[in-house]
Amino acid sequence: MVQIQFLDKNIVSVLVPVFSTRPECVVFLYDTRTVSERGKKDIEDAIKMRLPKTRVQFERVNMHMIDEIKSVLERVVDIYKNHEIEVDITGGSELMTACGLWVCREHNLTPIYADYYTERIFHVFTYERLYEIEHISFDDYLTAVGGKYLASSDETPEEADFDRITRTAEYIFSHMYAWKEFFRHITNGYSATGIMSFSMGKLARNRQCMDLLHVFLREGFCEQQGKDSYRFSSEIDKRRMTVYGIWLEMYIYIKASECYDEVLMGTHIDWNDSDHMDLNDNEIDVLVMRRSQPIFISCKMTEVKKEAVYEVNALAKRLGGDYAKSFVATTDRLSEIKDEASGMYQRLVKMKVGLIEVNDFKKKKASDVFARALQMTE
Repeated sequence: MVQIQFLDKNIVSVLVPVFSTRPECVVFLYDTRTVSERGKKDIEDAIKMRLPKTRVQFERVNMHMIDEIKSVLERVVDIYKNHEIEVDITGGSELMTACGLWVCREHNLTPIYADYYTERIFHVFTYERLYEIEHISFDDYLTAVGGKYLASSDETPEEADFDRITRTAEYIFSHMYAWKEFFRHITNGYSATGIMSFSMGKLARNRQCMDLLHVFLREGFCEQQGKDSYRFSSEIDKRRMTVYGIWLEMYIYIKASECYDEVLMGTHIDWNDSDHMDLNDNEIDVLVMRRSQPIFISCKMTEVKKEAVYEVNALAKRLGGDYAKSFVATTDRLSEIKDEASGMYQRLVKMKVGLIEVNDFKKKKASDVFARALQMTE
């Protein structure tokens, strides 16, 4: 079977139909003003990674010239007239869609459309279900947009550690002042010597900080060596106790793991320059894949600033286009001041960025918290 597609920047509409139907050959009609030579290569690489035997062909058109689109379609149909041909109209411009339906009528071809909500690909004229949706992984996305892993966080929690990390994180979120004081003290204390040991010193007179230390001791992140001497239990536990915002990232990762199959934490991405974008930060705190949809989550244990919102929104658009979503997770209660017109909550609403407030996890199921954030992006 040969599949004809109209290529645009929506990676979902590019890859899902191909992965779901597994054609012998896919022919993309594209406009050079929206798709570069490097972009074509990235898309072909993504398809070959999953379907190595599928041939990929590109035909250039002006997406605003209906006669040119029809002419190219006629030529492609003539070349493959001895094959079964399907025309996918999920992506592309309105003129491309119109021409795709026209050529199907003229030559008795099969027009298909991928419906991500019903998880099916159906015949446009008869509404017959033809294929089940084959979802896209993060690797598929990354390859198709010309990116690669530069580094991946080694702080990603193991499932065996989920409970103790969750208990400790929730205590920290409820005692943020103590965590700030404890963090300031402990990072100054151990970094001067570069060893695994630390002492509480004057902070031993601070009851809240000592209570927090006892939580770390109880949950096994550190152990007592002497009267006022303590030792990190491991290098990774040392990292967890000396990186201020890592607790929120780990907590959101754990909660997201209850709801989604693919969750990544602390992912660094190296992009090629095919889209000519230059972002200051290419690290994604937590990335969730939901039915071929990437959701970027920026985690903030400090005040949420507008720059962070713009950054996570830009990363989402860069990877997944309009289909991608972005969330901000925070220990603040932004919704309590949502009526302030100039406040951060209203900024999130205006930019269609979802909000996750960690206290909500104590009152609601994780799936409900993420669903509420997703509703804000619609």
